[in-house]
Amino acid sequence: MKRKNTIIKQDTLIRKSAGCLLLFGVFLLSAILQGQGPVLAQEESQLAESSMWEVQLLDPSLSESELDAYFQIHEIAEGDEVYDQIYGKSYRENPHIGLEDLRYLTLLHYNFDGQIQVGEMIVNKNAAEDVLDIFRELFALKYEIQSVFLIDRYWTGDPDSTDTASTKANNTSCFNYREITGGGNLSNHALGLAIDLNPLQNPYVWYGEDGSLQCLDENARPYLDRTSGDPHVIVEGDVCWSVFDKYGFSWGGSWNSPIDYQHFERNSSAIS
Repeated sequence: MKRKNTIIKQDTLIRKSAGCLLLFGVFLLSAILQGQGPVLAQEESQLAESSMWEVQLLDPSLSESELDAYFQIHEIAEGDEVYDQIYGKSYRENPHIGLEDLRYLTLLHYNFDGQIQVGEMIVNKNAAEDVLDIFRELFALKYEIQSVFLIDRYWTGDPDSTDTASTKANNTSCFNYREITGGGNLSNHALGLAIDLNPLQNPYVWYGEDGSLQCLDENARPYLDRTSGDPHVIVEGDVCWSVFDKYGFSWGGSWNSPIDYQHFERNSSAIS
């Protein structure tokens, strides 16, 4: 997706609305990095109607320490800006996980244009440090991820169709209080223990009655060939797989049917 970039100074960077990306985390980090270099702001022309977030790009000339300052973990409290964005959407009152069990992360990644982009994610508090380290390592390796937004950016009115909307936008996300695809048991996404990464290039697939591979998104069909060599296609033993494996995340791409190539998860018993 091509978008027009505009270069502005960090001290003039503003939100289009109170619902912009990075919420209170970016305000804190902006104060830390004030005057240390320009930030690139990029407007998206094809946002979901319910979304008001901006894409935020950083000047690659920023020092390593300045960039590392964007990797942060925050608690979420009732009434704060993160809470206001997720309550009644990805987060709802439930008997399984509370706000105190979740953490809001800010992070950096390279997008598909090779630009440094600011991302955000909500994860289980017991996996937060590891998840942040995973994205630190992927960033250091310049591994490309199209976007990392809270799934609430694509909110459609229910968690399942919102997951589909986020997937169609090729968005990488974690927390979403919902059941597994197809219904039934609670998903590990509902516990903040599963991450879907570059889902267009790494689709959720299954074998049909005729033995052929099927996928939810027809746009993902070209990526059913896992030997294409596309740098965004995850295969066992590659850079992305190896980093997640190092931190104890299992990969849905090793399942039999369905096969979830985008999916990395941590077993809940391993973090309790």
